[in-house]
Amino acid sequence: TTSTPDRAVRSTTCALERAVMGLLKVGTPLTWKETIPHSRYIREHGVKQFLSTYNRVKDIENDHLFYGDEIEFSLAKLDPEKREVKLSLRGTELLQGLNEREKHGDARGHCGGCTWHQEYGSWMVEGTPDKPYSGYTTSLLQVEQNMRLRRARLLVSLEPNEIAPTVVTFPLMGVGDFASPSAPPGGPASLSSTVPDSCINPHPRFGTLTANIRERRGSKVDIRLPVYKDVKTTEKEVHMDCMAYGMGCCCLQVTFQACDVDEARYLYDQLATLAPIMLALTAAAPIFQGRLVDTDVRWKVISQSVDDRTPAERGEDATARPDDRLAGGGVRRLSKSRYDSISTYISDSAHETPEVAAFYNDVPCEVDSKIEEELIKEGLGKALAKHVAHLFVRDPLVAFEGAIEEQDDETSVEHFESLNSTNWQTMRWKPPPPRKQCGPHIGWGTEVRS
Repeated sequence: TTSTPDRAVRSTTCALERAVMGLLKVGTPLTWKETIPHSRYIREHGVKQFLSTYNRVKDIENDHLFYGDEIEFSLAKLDPEKREVKLSLRGTELLQGLNEREKHGDARGHCGGCTWHQEYGSWMVEGTPDKPYSGYTTSLLQVEQNMRLRRARLLVSLEPNEIAPTVVTFPLMGVGDFASPSAPPGGPASLSSTVPDSCINPHPRFGTLTANIRERRGSKVDIRLPVYKDVKTTEKEVHMDCMAYGMGCCCLQVTFQACDVDEARYLYDQLATLAPIMLALTAAAPIFQGRLVDTDVRWKVISQSVDDRTPAERGEDATARPDDRLAGGGVRRLSKSRYDSISTYISDSAHETPEVAAFYNDVPCEVDSKIEEELIKEGLGKALAKHVAHLFVRDPLVAFEGAIEEQDDETSVEHFESLNSTNWQTMRWKPPPPRKQCGPHIGWGTEVRS
C-alpha cells in the first residue's frame, strides 16, 4: 500500500463526510401536505438513482482503508450565583466561529485539523477530523490525539461560564426554564408542552423534519420510559413529546471505507452484531426530564422521537383507508420505528441457502415487494434487494422545492439518500456518491451508528 498525498486525503475526507452525513441543502423545504403528492415519485426515482449508482460503481475494488469518527457535543451555561445550569442555544454562532478558526489554524501536525458541522439541537455541534485515519498502526495513535484537539479548540471558543461536556443527554431537558435564552414551550414545529422550538437548529430542514414526522404520524411523538423503581417511587413512567429529547442525544459514530462492495456488505453484517454491545458498554443516559429512569442507553428515546408511523402502521387502527400516495398506502403494518436496529443482514453469506437466511434473518423485515422484484430483475442478489426494498417501505420526510422532478437520475442520488439517510439504523450501508468533475474518489462505506 502506498501513502496518499495529504491534499488528496483531505479532499477525500471532506467528500466522505458529505457522503456519510449529507450536506444540509440550501432551499425551501416542503411541508408534509406539500410533500405527499411527490412521495411516490421520490420513492420510484430513488430506486432508479440507486440502480444507476450501483451499476456505475459495483466493480470498484482495491480501495484504501480510510475511517473517521463523528463526535457530538452539547453546550451548557452555568450560573454560579444561582447554582443553575441551562442548555446554551448558541450552537450556530459557535459553529461559525469554529470553522473560521479552522481556516486560519495550523493543521500541519501529525493529528491533523478539525471540521465542524451542524446538528439537530441548537445547543449542539459536531466535530470530525479533517483527514481520515488510514490502515496504518500509527493511525490508531492519531484518533485520541485528534479527539483531544477537537475538545481543546471547542473549549477556547466558549464564552465565560459556558461548558461543553461530552455527555449523551442533558438531564434537565424539559424541566422548567432549562434553556438560555429562555423561551416558552412549543412552537409550530413540535407543538411540545415542555420544549421550545428554539431548541431546534434554525436551519429550515430540522424544523421541517420535526413537523413532518409529527404530521405524518397524526400526533405529537409519544416517548415513554419506565421510571426507576425505588422504595418511595410512585411514578410509573416519564412522558416526553418532542423530537429534541431523542435527536438531542449525543454520541460517537464511525465510518469505514471498504476495499469494494462485498467487503462493505461483510463489514455491515459483522459490525451489526457488535453495535448493541458497544451501545451497552457506553451506556450513559440514566436521566431524562430530571427523573432517574429504568434504562441507561439513549436508543429507545431516539427511536420513539422520530417514529413517523401512522396509527394503522403501528397496528392501532384497523379501519384506516389507504392513501395510494404514501408508502404502503400508509396502512402497511410496520414492526418498528425508522430509527432502530438493522432488520436484515446484507452479505450473500447470510443468505446462502433458505435455511441459513431463515436462521440469521429472524426478525420482521417488511419490504416493498414491487421494488424488491424490480431490483432482482435488474440483477441484484436477493440479500441486497431485500435491504433496499426494506428502506423504501418508508416515505421521504423532507423534500425541497425545485429539487424533485428536476433531479437527473443518472447523476443525482438525492431521492435515494432522502430514504437511505432517514432510515436511522444501528448500521448504514453507503454507496459511493456520484463523482464530480475533478473531485476525489469515494468508495463503498459502512457506518456504525449505535
